[in-house]
Amino acid sequence: MSIKAVFFDVDCTLTAGINQPVVLSAIVAIKQLQQKGIKIIIASGRMPYGIKAIEGQINPDYYIGANGQIVCDSQGDIIDISLIDKETFVMVTKYCKENKLGLFWKFAQASYVYSEFNNYDEIAQSTNLLYPYENPDDSQLPTSGALICSKEEMYNFKKEFDERLDVIDGGFILYDLDKKGKSKKDGLLALTKVLNISPEETMAFGDSDNDVEMLKCAGISIAMGNGFDSVKKVADYVTDAAVNDGIVKALKKYHLL
Repeated sequence: MSIKAVFFDVDCTLTAGINQPVVLSAIVAIKQLQQKGIKIIIASGRMPYGIKAIEGQINPDYYIGANGQIVCDSQGDIIDISLIDKETFVMVTKYCKENKLGLFWKFAQASYVYSEFNNYDEIAQSTNLLYPYENPDDSQLPTSGALICSKEEMYNFKKEFDERLDVIDGGFILYDLDKKGKSKKDGLLALTKVLNISPEETMAFGDSDNDVEMLKCAGISIAMGNGFDSVKKVADYVTDAAVNDGIVKALKKYHLL
């Protein structure tokens, strides 16, 4: 069965590392795939408006943002969205403020800090529309959040909110807070319906824990050589590291290039 859509994580998959530019060979390869009529989907823990690395380099057909909490087309029109419930939103915000854990919430149009953290400048450099204050529209609910804290503090948080949220190491200096059971897999399935294709007609690339469910769902799953062991265990193929043209090598192996 031929591949009709390819899903790409960004950090350490398309890029050589966090806050690094997209590897040149990957940019060229994606343009070649699009010329063949293969759809390109960016699947990130970041919101679609916050993926600085690909700006001016890659023009995807669709985005999966916040680990599957939001799906939109290239114009930003929302196809699917999932929101954190009000009770969880309030409880998590209160907990983080009381325990001095960094927290920002990701809303459909922008992200806002609800509990301060020391790494704001570093994180703000890697994304767009992250404001150092709370959302002025208190009627809105977020799609997801991000926790900035030590690993020990993260484990304590996870015990407190395990029934409400998935806490996922996105491979950066923060932990993604997602609606329980919702992942990039949901975004992949939503887009297969839009494109009228089956999951077997998709290929997915990833490197960290927030990619695992998407890779397990895709017809062909590729783990980056620089990726987590948890990702390599579920992948059909482990390619080279991103910086060593891992994207191109995998696409050639499966005869997409």
